[in-house]
Amino acid sequence: MGRRLEVDRALCFGTGLCSATAPGLFTLGADRVAVARAEELTDPADLALAEEVAECCPREAISLRPA
Repeated sequence: MGRRLEVDRALCFGTGLCSATAPGLFTLGADRVAVARAEELTDPADLALAEEVAECCPREAISLRPA
């Protein structure tokens, strides 16, 4: 069972920490706000990395929810 990777674009202020830490999971859009590259994660390594990045987000804009 996977988990849904979400970015609250209203909270994100584009530090780029997520895209620098996990470029396979996040990118910054033209507006410099984070965008998740994949909606659902199933790979255990991706899930662990996404959880780590979510914990480090200074605005708590990243979350993992049940898919």
